[in-house]
Amino acid sequence: MADFNEIKKYIYDNKSLVLSTVDEVGNPNLRHIGGYSIDGKDIVFQTRIDTAKINEISNNNNVALLFQHEGQQAPKNVTIYGKAEKLNETEAEQAANLIKERRPQLNYDPQVNVIFKVTTDSVKILDFAAEQKQVVVAADQLV
Repeated sequence: MADFNEIKKYIYDNKSLVLSTVDEVGNPNLRHIGGYSIDGKDIVFQTRIDTAKINEISNNNNVALLFQHEGQQAPKNVTIYGKAEKLNETEAEQAANLIKERRPQLNYDPQVNVIFKVTTDSVKILDFAAEQKQVVVAADQLV
């Protein structure tokens, strides 16, 4: 079993996450997102309403989120695999508050921004300094 509190701290302390989606012909796309936070075992993130990732997620909502600290000594990262869904207005306001706690400089405007929630299916932890270098944990096994 993975220590979810340790994973949450690692995720929360990152500057940004790397979002992986695929375009309409199956090409992968990666981009950094700073406006995110943790909602239980899931991740919420904010983006502009006019970005390509909106269409990519609506066509295929399977995503991966990579978290890796800058300048860390040992190679280590956490990847969350899950499904992204656009939040309704009430849910988006609640998620915006979580994001603002982590990044106070960010503002949410429903005319300009969309907030997604990534429901976690599994988490991969990669740490070359550990005895077991890679561990994949189903979301329901996180404690």
